[in-house]
Amino acid sequence: MKILRYRNEKNKCEYGLFKDNQIFPIINSPFSDDIEISKNHSIQFSETLLLPPCLPTKTIALAINYQGATGQTKDMLEPLVFLKSSNCVIGCNDNVKIAFTSETWGESELGVVIKKETKNISSEKVCDHILGYVPVNDVSCENVDGRDHHLARSKSADGYCPVGHWIDTEYNYQGKMIEAFHNETLIRRGSTDEMIWNPEKIIVWLSSWMTLYPGDIISTGAPVRTRDRLYLKNGDTYTVKIEGFPDLVTSFYD
Repeated sequence: MKILRYRNEKNKCEYGLFKDNQIFPIINSPFSDDIEISKNHSIQFSETLLLPPCLPTKTIALAINYQGATGQTKDMLEPLVFLKSSNCVIGCNDNVKIAFTSETWGESELGVVIKKETKNISSEKVCDHILGYVPVNDVSCENVDGRDHHLARSKSADGYCPVGHWIDTEYNYQGKMIEAFHNETLIRRGSTDEMIWNPEKIIVWLSSWMTLYPGDIISTGAPVRTRDRLYLKNGDTYTVKIEGFPDLVTSFYD
């Protein structure tokens, strides 16, 4: 299933199921084990304003999770994570204002969406707590004077977490290509098979010390760079390409 959020004819936000270029409103909860949809009403996908497909209480992102990323040379005992606040999250049709004069850039990452409250989950049950997967752009800006060691300013400006069109509940993340393009220039490329920690292991570890809630997003890190970093400026676009999903294209302005 492909779960999304949209603004309906009455200008209200609701969840829907995408199928055959139609959106069918979800009657109960998108986090339910047995989703019910309206059988008497549907909306043309092309005529709908899409919203972020979920409303996370937090986005947890991995700083290093691909072999060779950021020049990592030693083994890490656990994932390196940081938080992005809820004001960052925007949909696939939104543009982003570059928040600071310091350099800003994009990333290309596979996000995991949590289905139900998750705490101290075992590896045997972790898949029951995954709603699905979604593309994520971890927009970031340069650390200032080396003082933003918690990354709050670098990671949590308004709009600095564009999220893809829908949550795919049946997505098989294994062996998928991830790419990033700054305008037409390839910035990152890699396969999900190059992850150091897969989504299941990340969730088990996170839930050992942090409660995860329905709709929370875990962004699993970006693959290696194909060239030096480029910084975003007025009029630029940044494209997240993940095999099996529509492109997540975000325009930037100052």
